[in-house]
Amino acid sequence: MAFSIETFARRCDHLQGDNPLRALTEVINRVPNGINLGQGVCDLGTPAPLVAGAQASIAGSDDRQTYTHYSGLAELKDEIRRKLRDFNGLECDENEVMVTAGSSGAFAAAAMALFEPGDEVILFEPFYSYHRSSLALLGCRPVSVPLAPPDLCLDLAALRAALTPRTRAIVINTPGNPSGKVFTVPELEAIAGLLDGTRILVLTDEVYEYMCFDGRRHVSPATIPGLAARTLTLGSFSKTFSITGWRIGYLAGPARVVEMAGRVFDQLVICAPRPMQRGVARALRELPASFYEELGRGYERKRDRFCAALAAAGFRFAPPQGAYYVLANYREVLGDVAPYAAALALIERIGVNGVPGDVFYAEPAGVRSIRFQFAVEPHVLDDVCGRLARL
Repeated sequence: MAFSIETFARRCDHLQGDNPLRALTEVINRVPNGINLGQGVCDLGTPAPLVAGAQASIAGSDDRQTYTHYSGLAELKDEIRRKLRDFNGLECDENEVMVTAGSSGAFAAAAMALFEPGDEVILFEPFYSYHRSSLALLGCRPVSVPLAPPDLCLDLAALRAALTPRTRAIVINTPGNPSGKVFTVPELEAIAGLLDGTRILVLTDEVYEYMCFDGRRHVSPATIPGLAARTLTLGSFSKTFSITGWRIGYLAGPARVVEMAGRVFDQLVICAPRPMQRGVARALRELPASFYEELGRGYERKRDRFCAALAAAGFRFAPPQGAYYVLANYREVLGDVAPYAAALALIERIGVNGVPGDVFYAEPAGVRSIRFQFAVEPHVLDDVCGRLARL
């Protein structure tokens, strides 16, 4: 009798169904001249210092291709600390920063080090779907707190009502995926006041920190009095340098927590890739401040161009305050159909893909939105806008 494994751990139950993002990517890849605005892959050029640094590591006789320490190369950690000081306003010593395999690796390591099964972790809705699925995989209970429409402001009363004795942490994603929400200083101060006297932690995902629009500025929650001691800062270079496949990120916070998260990371991955660490370190050292400034301005121009085309086509949305996504209501364009069916219809009509918006909500019934990313080359964006005009 042939043997097959048919039973999986219960922690994987929520992963059994097809991932709509990946399923639709396969669909759009089969469409001639199809344009994928689903997964946020950053279809832009890689800055030269990154490539040069990685190539030098691979080819250089003075850099053996062995494991690094699980917390990362000292060279890269020093550059991350300098970047955190100069841009984020955070002072960290060498024991308060570790290198990870992207911000997802930082999130997983920190969550495994800190959370027990059954712990409640608050996510602001619409949330980044991988935060929710990662927490569920660990046996935690994600608790959604909706941001107030139409501008996605913090609803402090809703947050207060969501806190229970089982609340272990709050996740803040700023600028946010999928909404583009940028948390303000008053909002972060309000969260600090609410958490005063509690043991609740804060995990902040700041991957899109250089992409804030309309004069807004990124504020790291760990710089807010009352949040610093309880906050872990997660970052990544995937979106800043358009290297989503390199998997280099970091975790910064209290030394004891970073050390334990590092030991967990060691068990999962051992270390981030050495050549990619070298490349990111070189980029952080050599790229001027103007690179980051133009990065933000460039994405703001793309946002304006893309949002104008979406609005003209009949989509309704709150213009993103940061990041490079638009979560758009399609009801007036594609009808009152479920998001997956709407995404398929959009592919069929104009060969453009997006992510069904219901994956970003705890209660998906009634959601009628698609998330689009606009991190593409200008000529691709022009093509997309032309196709939207045909709708």
